Amino acid sequence: LAKAFRAVAPELEPTRKQISDLNTELKKLGIVTAMIMREQGGFTRPAAYIRERGTFTSKGELVYADVPSALNPLPRNAMPNRLGLAEWLVSDDNPLTARVAVNHFWEAIFGHGIVETSEDFGTQGDPPSHPELLDWLATEFMRDGWSMKKIERLMVTSATYRQSSRATPDLISRDPYNKLYARGPRFRVEAEMVHDIALSVSGLLSNKMYGPSVFPYQPQGVWDIPYSDDKWIQSKGEDQHRRAIYTFIRRSAPYPSLVTYDAPSREFCTVRRVRTNTPLQALTSLNDPYFFDAARAMARRMTTQGGSSEADRITYGFRLAVSRRPTQKELEDILTFYRRQLTEHRGSGDASEAAAWTMVANVLLNMDETISKE
Repeated sequence: LAKAFRAVAPELEPTRKQISDLNTELKKLGIVTAMIMREQGGFTRPAAYIRERGTFTSKGELVYADVPSALNPLPRNAMPNRLGLAEWLVSDDNPLTARVAVNHFWEAIFGHGIVETSEDFGTQGDPPSHPELLDWLATEFMRDGWSMKKIERLMVTSATYRQSSRATPDLISRDPYNKLYARGPRFRVEAEMVHDIALSVSGLLSNKMYGPSVFPYQPQGVWDIPYSDDKWIQSKGEDQHRRAIYTFIRRSAPYPSLVTYDAPSREFCTVRRVRTNTPLQALTSLNDPYFFDAARAMARRMTTQGGSSEADRITYGFRLAVSRRPTQKELEDILTFYRRQLTEHRGSGDASEAAAWTMVANVLLNMDETISKE
Protein backbone atom coordinates (compact mmCIF):
# COMPACT_ATOMS: atom_id res chain seq x y z
CA LEU A 1 0.00 0.00 0.00
CA ALA A 2 2.85 2.41 0.85
CA LYS A 3 4.53 1.68 -2.47
CA ALA A 4 1.31 2.32 -4.38
CA PHE A 5 0.76 5.57 -2.48
CA ARG A 6 4.29 6.84 -3.24
CA ALA A 7 3.68 6.16 -6.95
CA VAL A 8 0.55 8.35 -7.23
CA ALA A 9 0.61 10.92 -4.41
CA PRO A 10 0.68 14.44 -5.96
CA GLU A 11 2.86 15.87 -3.19
CA LEU A 12 5.62 13.35 -4.07
CA GLU A 13 5.70 14.26 -7.77
CA PRO A 14 8.90 16.43 -7.45
CA THR A 15 10.70 13.57 -5.71
CA ARG A 16 9.55 11.04 -8.33
CA LYS A 17 10.79 13.35 -11.11
CA GLN A 18 14.18 13.78 -9.38
CA ILE A 19 14.57 10.01 -9.05
CA SER A 20 13.65 9.53 -12.70
CA ASP A 21 16.14 12.17 -13.86
CA LEU A 22 18.93 10.63 -11.77
CA ASN A 23 18.22 7.15 -13.15
CA THR A 24 18.33 8.57 -16.69
CA GLU A 25 21.71 10.21 -16.03
CA LEU A 26 23.02 6.99 -14.52
CA LYS A 27 22.03 4.99 -17.61
CA LYS A 28 23.77 7.51 -19.88
CA LEU A 29 27.08 6.79 -18.10
CA GLY A 30 27.07 3.34 -19.68
CA ILE A 31 28.50 1.61 -16.60
CA VAL A 32 28.49 -2.14 -17.21
CA THR A 33 27.40 -4.25 -14.26
CA ALA A 34 27.64 -7.99 -13.88
CA MET A 35 26.65 -10.14 -10.94
CA ILE A 36 29.51 -12.49 -10.17
CA MET A 37 28.50 -13.87 -6.77
CA ARG A 38 25.59 -13.83 -4.37
CA GLU A 39 24.65 -15.71 -1.23
CA GLN A 40 22.27 -18.60 -1.79
CA GLY A 41 19.09 -18.59 0.19
CA GLY A 42 18.36 -21.33 2.71
CA PHE A 43 20.77 -23.82 4.23
CA THR A 44 21.46 -26.07 1.28
CA ARG A 45 25.11 -27.11 1.03
CA PRO A 46 26.59 -25.72 -2.23
CA ALA A 47 27.03 -28.38 -4.87
CA ALA A 48 28.28 -28.68 -8.43
CA TYR A 49 28.75 -31.39 -11.05
CA ILE A 50 32.20 -32.52 -12.09
CA ARG A 51 32.49 -31.87 -15.82
CA GLU A 52 34.02 -34.86 -17.55
CA ARG A 53 37.26 -33.86 -19.29
CA GLY A 54 36.33 -30.24 -18.70
CA THR A 55 33.36 -30.35 -21.04
CA PHE A 56 30.49 -28.28 -19.67
CA THR A 57 27.81 -30.45 -21.23
CA SER A 58 29.26 -33.71 -19.81
CA LYS A 59 27.99 -33.94 -16.26
CA GLY A 60 29.75 -36.29 -13.90
CA GLU A 61 29.42 -36.88 -10.18
CA LEU A 62 27.60 -34.31 -8.05
CA VAL A 63 30.01 -33.07 -5.35
CA TYR A 64 29.32 -30.91 -2.33
CA ALA A 65 31.33 -28.07 -0.83
CA ASP A 66 33.50 -29.21 2.07
CA VAL A 67 36.89 -28.66 3.68
CA PRO A 68 39.96 -30.85 2.96
CA SER A 69 39.56 -34.27 4.56
CA ALA A 70 43.12 -34.16 5.92
CA LEU A 71 42.09 -31.35 8.28
CA ASN A 72 39.47 -31.15 10.97
CA PRO A 73 35.92 -31.43 9.58
CA LEU A 74 33.49 -28.57 9.25
CA PRO A 75 31.26 -28.64 12.39
CA ARG A 76 27.80 -30.07 11.81
CA ASN A 77 26.15 -26.94 13.17
CA ALA A 78 28.19 -24.61 10.91
CA MET A 79 26.45 -22.81 8.09
CA PRO A 80 27.53 -24.41 4.75
CA ASN A 81 28.55 -21.04 3.26
CA ARG A 82 31.40 -18.53 3.32
CA LEU A 83 30.60 -17.53 6.91
CA GLY A 84 30.86 -21.15 8.02
CA LEU A 85 34.18 -21.51 6.19
CA ALA A 86 35.52 -18.33 7.81
CA GLU A 87 34.55 -19.55 11.28
CA TRP A 88 36.18 -22.91 10.56
CA LEU A 89 39.40 -21.21 9.42
CA VAL A 90 39.84 -19.41 12.76
CA SER A 91 38.42 -22.08 15.06
CA ASP A 92 40.53 -23.51 17.88
CA ASP A 93 40.33 -26.91 16.19
CA ASN A 94 42.11 -25.70 13.04
CA PRO A 95 45.87 -25.63 13.68
CA LEU A 96 46.91 -24.47 10.21
CA THR A 97 45.70 -20.88 9.78
CA ALA A 98 47.50 -19.39 12.79
CA ARG A 99 50.69 -21.36 12.08
CA VAL A 100 50.83 -20.11 8.48
CA ALA A 101 50.14 -16.53 9.59
CA VAL A 102 52.84 -16.37 12.29
CA ASN A 103 55.30 -18.03 9.91
CA HIS A 104 54.74 -15.16 7.45
CA PHE A 105 55.36 -12.60 10.20
CA TRP A 106 58.52 -14.43 11.25
CA GLU A 107 59.74 -14.53 7.65
CA ALA A 108 59.25 -10.78 7.24
CA ILE A 109 61.17 -10.05 10.44
CA PHE A 110 63.93 -12.68 10.31
CA GLY A 111 64.37 -13.08 6.55
CA HIS A 112 63.16 -16.68 6.37
CA GLY A 113 60.33 -18.55 8.00
CA ILE A 114 60.44 -21.23 10.66
CA VAL A 115 59.02 -23.23 7.78
CA GLU A 116 61.33 -22.18 4.93
CA THR A 117 58.72 -22.94 2.27
CA SER A 118 56.16 -20.45 3.53
CA GLU A 119 54.13 -21.09 0.38
CA ASP A 120 53.88 -24.84 1.08
CA PHE A 121 53.04 -26.34 4.48
CA GLY A 122 52.30 -29.73 2.93
CA THR A 123 54.32 -32.89 2.58
CA GLN A 124 56.36 -31.39 -0.28
CA GLY A 125 57.47 -28.41 1.83
CA ASP A 126 60.30 -28.13 4.35
CA PRO A 127 59.61 -29.20 7.93
CA PRO A 128 59.75 -26.45 10.59
CA SER A 129 63.21 -25.84 12.03
CA HIS A 130 61.64 -25.14 15.45
CA PRO A 131 58.24 -26.87 15.56
CA GLU A 132 57.57 -26.14 19.24
CA LEU A 133 58.25 -22.45 18.70
CA LEU A 134 55.91 -22.35 15.70
CA ASP A 135 53.11 -23.99 17.69
CA TRP A 136 53.63 -21.66 20.66
CA LEU A 137 53.55 -18.55 18.49
CA ALA A 138 50.36 -19.80 16.80
CA THR A 139 48.59 -20.38 20.12
CA GLU A 140 49.75 -16.98 21.43
CA PHE A 141 48.44 -15.36 18.25
CA MET A 142 45.03 -16.94 18.74
CA ARG A 143 44.98 -16.26 22.50
CA ASP A 144 45.61 -12.55 21.91
CA GLY A 145 42.61 -12.26 19.63
CA TRP A 146 44.55 -12.68 16.35
CA SER A 147 46.24 -9.31 16.91
CA MET A 148 49.02 -8.88 14.34
CA LYS A 149 50.49 -5.94 16.27
CA LYS A 150 50.80 -7.93 19.48
CA ILE A 151 52.44 -10.99 17.91
CA GLU A 152 54.89 -8.88 15.88
CA ARG A 153 55.75 -6.86 18.99
CA LEU A 154 56.44 -10.14 20.77
CA MET A 155 58.84 -11.17 17.99
CA VAL A 156 60.78 -7.90 17.71
CA THR A 157 61.18 -7.53 21.47
CA SER A 158 62.47 -11.08 21.87
CA ALA A 159 66.08 -11.79 22.83
CA THR A 160 66.44 -13.77 19.59
CA TYR A 161 65.65 -10.77 17.39
CA ARG A 162 67.65 -8.29 19.47
CA GLN A 163 70.94 -10.17 19.02
CA SER A 164 73.78 -8.63 17.02
CA SER A 165 73.96 -9.80 13.41
CA ARG A 166 77.74 -10.08 13.60
CA ALA A 167 79.05 -13.62 13.47
CA THR A 168 82.36 -15.40 13.72
CA PRO A 169 83.69 -17.38 10.73
CA ASP A 170 83.18 -20.56 12.73
CA LEU A 171 79.51 -19.77 13.35
CA ILE A 172 78.94 -18.87 9.70
CA SER A 173 80.50 -22.15 8.56
CA ARG A 174 78.30 -24.13 10.97
CA ASP A 175 75.08 -22.24 10.31
CA PRO A 176 75.41 -20.12 7.13
CA TYR A 177 71.68 -19.38 6.82
CA ASN A 178 71.18 -18.67 10.53
CA LYS A 179 68.48 -21.31 10.86
CA LEU A 180 69.55 -21.87 14.47
CA TYR A 181 69.15 -18.15 15.24
CA ALA A 182 72.46 -17.86 17.05
CA ARG A 183 72.71 -14.28 15.76
CA GLY A 184 70.40 -11.51 14.71
CA PRO A 185 68.83 -11.42 11.22
CA ARG A 186 70.65 -9.78 8.34
CA PHE A 187 69.28 -9.71 4.80
CA ARG A 188 68.73 -7.31 1.91
CA VAL A 189 65.36 -5.64 2.03
CA GLU A 190 62.74 -6.12 -0.69
CA ALA A 191 62.72 -4.20 -3.97
CA GLU A 192 60.08 -1.69 -2.90
CA MET A 193 62.05 -0.91 0.26
CA VAL A 194 65.27 -0.34 -1.71
CA HIS A 195 63.31 2.19 -3.77
CA ASP A 196 61.77 3.89 -0.72
CA ILE A 197 65.01 4.01 1.27
CA ALA A 198 66.66 6.07 -1.47
CA LEU A 199 63.75 8.51 -1.46
CA SER A 200 63.56 8.73 2.32
CA VAL A 201 67.28 9.27 2.90
CA SER A 202 67.43 11.92 0.19
CA GLY A 203 64.42 13.77 1.56
CA LEU A 204 62.42 13.35 -1.66
CA LEU A 205 59.87 10.84 -0.34
CA SER A 206 56.29 12.04 -0.67
CA ASN A 207 54.05 11.34 2.32
CA LYS A 208 50.94 11.56 0.15
CA MET A 209 48.58 8.67 0.82
CA TYR A 210 46.12 6.77 -1.41
CA GLY A 211 44.95 7.76 -4.86
CA PRO A 212 45.69 6.34 -8.31
CA SER A 213 48.95 4.73 -9.40
CA VAL A 214 51.87 6.95 -10.43
CA PHE A 215 54.36 6.80 -13.30
CA PRO A 216 57.89 7.62 -12.07
CA TYR A 217 60.95 7.60 -14.32
CA GLN A 218 61.70 4.44 -16.26
CA PRO A 219 63.91 3.89 -19.33
CA GLN A 220 62.35 4.54 -22.72
CA GLY A 221 61.26 1.52 -24.72
CA VAL A 222 60.00 -0.62 -21.84
CA TRP A 223 56.41 -0.08 -22.97
CA ASP A 224 57.09 -0.50 -26.69
CA ILE A 225 54.78 -3.47 -27.09
CA PRO A 226 53.54 -4.55 -30.55
CA TYR A 227 49.94 -5.22 -29.53
CA SER A 228 49.42 -1.96 -27.58
CA ASP A 229 50.05 1.73 -28.26
CA ASP A 230 49.86 2.75 -24.57
CA LYS A 231 52.57 5.18 -23.49
CA TRP A 232 54.30 5.66 -20.15
CA ILE A 233 53.68 9.35 -19.37
CA GLN A 234 55.99 10.30 -16.52
CA SER A 235 54.26 11.80 -13.47
CA LYS A 236 55.00 15.35 -12.40
CA GLY A 237 55.66 16.97 -9.04
CA GLU A 238 55.62 14.89 -5.88
CA ASP A 239 54.00 11.98 -7.72
CA GLN A 240 57.46 11.19 -9.10
CA HIS A 241 58.61 10.43 -5.55
CA ARG A 242 55.81 8.42 -4.02
CA ARG A 243 56.32 5.07 -2.35
CA ALA A 244 56.98 2.13 -4.65
CA ILE A 245 53.65 0.55 -3.75
CA TYR A 246 51.94 3.29 -5.82
CA THR A 247 54.00 2.60 -8.97
CA PHE A 248 51.88 1.47 -11.90
CA ILE A 249 52.62 -2.18 -12.70
CA ARG A 250 51.90 -3.84 -16.01
CA ARG A 251 52.39 -7.59 -16.04
CA SER A 252 53.70 -7.65 -19.61
CA ALA A 253 56.16 -4.81 -18.90
CA PRO A 254 56.91 -4.63 -15.15
CA TYR A 255 58.83 -1.73 -13.62
CA PRO A 256 62.51 -2.50 -14.42
CA SER A 257 64.32 -1.42 -11.23
CA LEU A 258 61.88 -3.32 -9.02
CA VAL A 259 62.24 -6.50 -11.08
CA THR A 260 66.04 -6.16 -10.90
CA TYR A 261 65.73 -6.38 -7.13
CA ASP A 262 63.58 -9.53 -7.35
CA ALA A 263 60.08 -8.04 -7.27
CA PRO A 264 57.65 -10.48 -8.96
CA SER A 265 56.07 -9.71 -12.31
CA ARG A 266 52.63 -10.36 -10.79
CA GLU A 267 51.71 -12.85 -13.49
CA PHE A 268 50.89 -15.26 -10.68
CA CYS A 269 50.77 -15.20 -6.89
CA THR A 270 54.23 -15.21 -5.29
CA VAL A 271 54.07 -16.07 -1.60
CA ARG A 272 57.83 -16.13 -1.00
CA ARG A 273 60.30 -13.99 -2.93
CA VAL A 274 63.70 -15.41 -3.72
CA ARG A 275 66.64 -13.05 -3.18
CA THR A 276 69.40 -12.93 -5.78
CA ASN A 277 72.66 -11.00 -6.03
CA THR A 278 73.58 -9.86 -9.53
CA PRO A 279 75.73 -7.06 -11.00
CA LEU A 280 72.56 -5.53 -12.47
CA GLN A 281 71.39 -4.57 -9.00
CA ALA A 282 74.51 -2.53 -8.24
CA LEU A 283 74.44 -0.98 -11.73
CA THR A 284 70.81 0.05 -11.22
CA SER A 285 71.24 1.78 -7.88
CA LEU A 286 74.50 3.38 -9.02
CA ASN A 287 73.45 4.67 -12.44
CA ASP A 288 69.66 4.66 -12.78
CA PRO A 289 68.53 8.34 -13.10
CA TYR A 290 65.88 7.69 -10.45
CA PHE A 291 68.52 6.71 -7.87
CA PHE A 292 70.97 9.35 -9.08
CA ASP A 293 68.34 12.07 -8.55
CA ALA A 294 68.08 10.78 -4.99
CA ALA A 295 71.87 11.11 -4.65
CA ARG A 296 71.71 14.74 -5.83
CA ALA A 297 68.96 15.53 -3.34
CA MET A 298 70.87 13.80 -0.55
CA ALA A 299 73.98 15.84 -1.42
CA ARG A 300 71.95 19.06 -1.08
CA ARG A 301 70.63 17.83 2.24
CA MET A 302 74.15 17.07 3.49
CA THR A 303 75.49 20.50 2.53
CA THR A 304 72.53 22.51 3.85
CA GLN A 305 71.73 20.55 7.01
CA GLY A 306 74.91 18.64 7.83
CA GLY A 307 77.08 21.47 9.09
CA SER A 308 79.95 23.47 7.65
CA SER A 309 82.87 21.05 7.89
CA GLU A 310 83.47 18.16 5.53
CA ALA A 311 83.62 15.65 8.39
CA ASP A 312 80.29 16.87 9.82
CA ARG A 313 78.57 16.59 6.45
CA ILE A 314 79.88 13.07 5.90
CA THR A 315 78.81 12.04 9.40
CA TYR A 316 75.35 13.51 8.81
CA GLY A 317 74.95 11.67 5.49
CA PHE A 318 76.24 8.45 7.01
CA ARG A 319 73.67 8.66 9.81
CA LEU A 320 70.90 9.32 7.29
CA ALA A 321 71.87 6.21 5.34
CA VAL A 322 72.60 3.65 8.06
CA SER A 323 71.45 5.25 11.34
CA ARG A 324 74.88 5.25 12.98
CA ARG A 325 78.05 7.30 13.03
CA PRO A 326 80.93 6.22 10.78
CA THR A 327 84.01 4.70 12.32
CA GLN A 328 87.20 6.71 12.08
CA LYS A 329 88.39 4.47 9.24
CA GLU A 330 85.12 4.89 7.33
CA LEU A 331 85.20 8.66 7.84
CA GLU A 332 88.75 8.90 6.54
CA ASP A 333 87.98 6.73 3.49
CA ILE A 334 84.92 8.79 2.52
CA LEU A 335 86.77 12.04 3.12
CA THR A 336 89.58 10.87 0.85
CA PHE A 337 87.02 9.89 -1.79
CA TYR A 338 85.31 13.31 -1.54
CA ARG A 339 88.56 15.22 -2.01
CA ARG A 340 89.50 13.06 -4.99
CA GLN A 341 86.11 13.72 -6.58
CA LEU A 342 86.48 17.44 -5.88
CA THR A 343 89.80 17.46 -7.70
CA GLU A 344 88.37 15.56 -10.68
CA HIS A 345 85.46 18.01 -11.02
CA ARG A 346 87.47 21.22 -10.65
CA GLY A 347 86.75 22.05 -14.27
CA SER A 348 83.02 22.23 -13.54
CA GLY A 349 83.32 25.64 -11.89
CA ASP A 350 80.86 26.38 -9.09
CA ALA A 351 79.23 22.98 -9.62
CA SER A 352 82.39 21.07 -8.68
CA GLU A 353 81.55 20.90 -4.97
CA ALA A 354 77.96 19.83 -5.64
CA ALA A 355 79.19 17.13 -8.03
CA ALA A 356 81.67 15.82 -5.45
CA TRP A 357 79.04 15.65 -2.71
CA THR A 358 76.65 13.94 -5.13
CA MET A 359 79.21 11.20 -5.72
CA VAL A 360 79.65 10.81 -1.95
CA ALA A 361 75.88 10.53 -1.54
CA ASN A 362 75.78 7.99 -4.36
CA VAL A 363 78.29 5.85 -2.48
CA LEU A 364 76.36 6.12 0.80
CA LEU A 365 73.10 5.11 -0.88
CA ASN A 366 74.80 2.06 -2.40
CA MET A 367 76.41 0.69 0.73
CA ASP A 368 75.37 -2.84 1.52
CA GLU A 369 74.39 -1.70 5.01
CA THR A 370 72.01 0.92 3.58
CA ILE A 371 69.78 -1.60 1.87
CA SER A 372 70.17 -4.44 4.37
CA LYS A 373 68.12 -5.19 7.45
CA GLU A 374 70.50 -5.98 10.30
